[in-house]
Amino acid sequence: MGKYPFSKVADYYDTLMKGIDYSDWVDYTVELFKRFGHKPERVLDLACGTGTATLELARRGFEVTAIDLSSEMLEILKKKKEAHKIEIIKTDMQNFKLSHPVDAVTCFFDSINYLTEERELKRCFRCVYEALAEKGIFLFDMNTIYGLSKVWGTNTLIREIDNIYSVWRSVYDASKHISTLYLTLFVGDGKFYKRVEEVHQERAYPMEKIEELLLKAGFSTVDIFAHMTTSIFLDISSRVMIAAEKKE
Repeated sequence: MGKYPFSKVADYYDTLMKGIDYSDWVDYTVELFKRFGHKPERVLDLACGTGTATLELARRGFEVTAIDLSSEMLEILKKKKEAHKIEIIKTDMQNFKLSHPVDAVTCFFDSINYLTEERELKRCFRCVYEALAEKGIFLFDMNTIYGLSKVWGTNTLIREIDNIYSVWRSVYDASKHISTLYLTLFVGDGKFYKRVEEVHQERAYPMEKIEELLLKAGFSTVDIFAHMTTSIFLDISSRVMIAAEKKE
C-alpha cells in the first residue's frame, strides 16, 4: 500500500463522495453533543480530508481546527473553505499536539479504520485525549467487522459519476479483519481518459477492544451506537458511532 493513499485521488474525492450527506452526519454529531450535555465552542476535525464535514461544522458556528496528513486533500479544503476561519494543520493523527485545547474532537467516514495496528490506535487516542479540554468529548465513526467482511467483503463495484468511471475492488482478509481496496479511476478529459490508481486499507476491530483502548488512553466513559442512531449497536451494524468522554 502506498504511504499516502489520498494523494492521487484528492482532486476527484468530492465527486466520488457525492452520495454522502455530510450535513446529516454533522447534524447527528451535534445531537450527540447535546445528548451528552456538551456545548463545545472549539472543535478539532481529525483526518478532515477535503473538509466537507469541517465546513459543515464551521457553518454551525464552531471554531474549527482541521488536521490531515494529505497535503493534496488539504489544498482542496483551502480552496473551498469560503470565508470561514478554519485553522488547517498538516500532521499525522497518530502524532499531533495542538497549541490550544479543544472542547470536542470529531473524526468522520471511517478514518480511524485506516489505523491498522493497535499501537497506532493507542497513539491516536492518547493524542486526542491530550488535545481535549478537561471536560471534552471525542466522537468518531468506524466500519465494523461485519461491515468490512459482509458489506465490503471480497467484491468488485463499478460506478460512474460525472466524468469519472471508477472500479472499486475490495479483498477481505478474515484472519486480520483487514480490507484492501484497489481503487482505479478513469477520468474523462475530452476524447481521452486519465487512469488513476490507489490502494487503501482498513482494519475493523472488536468494539470491546476499541472501548479498552479508549479507557486506557484516559477517557472516563465510552458509548457505542449503531451509526446515525442513539441505539446500541448490533452484530449486524455495519458502521458505529463512538462517544468517548474526558472527565477530570
